[in-house]
Amino acid sequence: MLKRKCQDAPPNNKKVATQRYRLSYTENWKCLQPSRKGDTFVHCTVCRSDFSCKHGGSFDCKRHVDTKMHKDLHMLHSKNVSIATFCKTNTTGEDQRTRNVTRAELKMCELIANQNMSLSVADTLPRVFRTMFPDSKIAADMKCARNKTTVLIKEIATLQQGSLAERMKMRPFTISTDGSNDEKSKQYPIVVRTLDTKTGTVNSELLSIPICKGSATGEAIFNMMDTALQERGIPWSQCMALGCDNANVMTGHKKGVFAFVKQKQPHIFLAGCTLHLVHIAAKKAAAAALPPVDDILVDIYYFFHKSDKRRSAFKGTQALYDLEQKKMLKHVCTRWLSIGRCVDRMLLNWDALKDFFKEQKDAVELTKSKKAAAVAAKKSKISSCPKNSTEESSAPGYAEQKIEAIYSFVRSPTNRLYVLFLQYTIHVYDDILLNLQSDEPKIHILQRSLQKLLRNILTRFIKPAAMLSIAVDKVQYKQNCNIKPNTSLVIGEEAKNFIENAEVNHLRSRKVEEFYKSVVRYFHEVCDYICSKLPLNDPVLSAAQVADVNLQTIAKSSDLRFFIERYSCIIPPATTKDKLLEQFTLYQCTNVSSCTNEQTRMDSIWSMIGKMRDEEGKLMFSELSVVMCGILTIPHSSAHCKRVFSCVRKNRTEQRACLGDSTLESLLVIKSSGTPQDYTDKELDHIRGSYYRSLKSS
Repeated sequence: MLKRKCQDAPPNNKKVATQRYRLSYTENWKCLQPSRKGDTFVHCTVCRSDFSCKHGGSFDCKRHVDTKMHKDLHMLHSKNVSIATFCKTNTTGEDQRTRNVTRAELKMCELIANQNMSLSVADTLPRVFRTMFPDSKIAADMKCARNKTTVLIKEIATLQQGSLAERMKMRPFTISTDGSNDEKSKQYPIVVRTLDTKTGTVNSELLSIPICKGSATGEAIFNMMDTALQERGIPWSQCMALGCDNANVMTGHKKGVFAFVKQKQPHIFLAGCTLHLVHIAAKKAAAAALPPVDDILVDIYYFFHKSDKRRSAFKGTQALYDLEQKKMLKHVCTRWLSIGRCVDRMLLNWDALKDFFKEQKDAVELTKSKKAAAVAAKKSKISSCPKNSTEESSAPGYAEQKIEAIYSFVRSPTNRLYVLFLQYTIHVYDDILLNLQSDEPKIHILQRSLQKLLRNILTRFIKPAAMLSIAVDKVQYKQNCNIKPNTSLVIGEEAKNFIENAEVNHLRSRKVEEFYKSVVRYFHEVCDYICSKLPLNDPVLSAAQVADVNLQTIAKSSDLRFFIERYSCIIPPATTKDKLLEQFTLYQCTNVSSCTNEQTRMDSIWSMIGKMRDEEGKLMFSELSVVMCGILTIPHSSAHCKRVFSCVRKNRTEQRACLGDSTLESLLVIKSSGTPQDYTDKELDHIRGSYYRSLKSS
């Protein structure tokens, strides 16, 4: 039985001293830190545990440090290597080495994009580089396979699009677009021409490739263009011209893209594709006056295209005529003026083609006669019965029809005369085709080139007296009194020699008269279309000649005033119209031959003129050169848009039909830049983590 406590005993009022954490504990033992459990506890970083110092204070700390468990853990930690030693330190040298590796990977990505290479080649290239350069630390550290390459290409494209957008905000630009015929998606690449301050040239660069989901109306196409500009904060007021083809959906003044753009920028200039118009002019004239040479060329090409037997037989015929055994070229009807090389090859092999297709025709007739004899013999053995009588179809097959058509064409000496004339006259378009297909700015010579084309055509059939002291578009070329006699028509020496030897060539005099009438009709049709469709007297093209340095002394200040009054965006900041006109007047009196001798591109010439200094070292034409380069951004044709489409076909092939639209856009953006990119350390550091961010977001 427990003893009962006495209730009258006095209480124990003795107080116990409570110890709290002190800084001296950490000074004596580095592994001890304050604890989150309270001020009467101490945290040990070695044991990763908390113990109480409430009773003994420093004695409790010493007792914990002297325990076997703490000593064993301390020894284990001292032998361990920190994980930080396995990571690259953030020293300057290591950072620069990492940036060099990133820069090398970006250069590899640019190479893949510019050369239209498959993205899968990135799985092999780093290994090849390590084999080629075994002593290179950069090559050894390159780790950029297909997926990372795709991400880096998109990062490069984003940087270039951002750089282009910043230039579009600050400088005048022109915008162009055209629709694609891609089966997968209806693409409308937005190509921008503006001055690149790094190179000092006017370049055509791809801003984006929006996809048209619905019907490709003028409003829908404009909305895609407007969205691309608004997302990047680019004002329409900086846009000077709209480049496009001549379709109504683009050039319509009511519901076309031009109509909607004009609401945003009232002074916009419509730069239609003059290259396409020249092609149509030549094609319409040939269709109205000449035999169907283009159809025969297509038939000849496809007759030999997939038949090795026919090609071998034709090579034997070429050998009989001592001709170089070259295949017949394919004519592309959408670009009619490409017919020149095809006609040259056809005339070179004319006699060989005539003999070859005569043999083919004879072989077909022989086969027909044998089949007819076999059918007659078969019918003679079978009793004639109205119900059971059968007749084989005598309709000629496709190959037989082509053989007959080609042979009928090449056997005619009149057709040969027409082809000789076409071979000669097709070269009248060569100069303007070279200018219009050039990537260099040619807006300053476009009007003169069109007028020169018309003049060259008129001089071939119009008397000189009818063209003296008259504007080229005012010549009365339809009046019979102004047309040269037949013997004076310019048809080419080979065609003239063919007519002079009419008896040898079995050419009838009646056919010669018809030929001369067809020649005049051909020239009439060309002149009609050029005068009605091409911008021979457009005020913008006329004023753009002020940017031609070759017209330095005869250029008009009124042409410069035309642009600075129409487009306020073309005037550099903190510059007045009076200052620009003063610089222009001084430019006309200054020797700039040192700039023209070193450069051929007009934009490069003006960039060098802008760097000229006077005796005091001040820039003389810095503002004027910016205005002139702004004028040169106006497109002279839609050839730069067509180049984008050719790159689409080179990247999205049958083997890579699943290439994504965003990846395709990035590839074409990089390729359109054309110049190697320089990356800052900040950009390299940002791009270095792009692959990790893409993996994290996916």
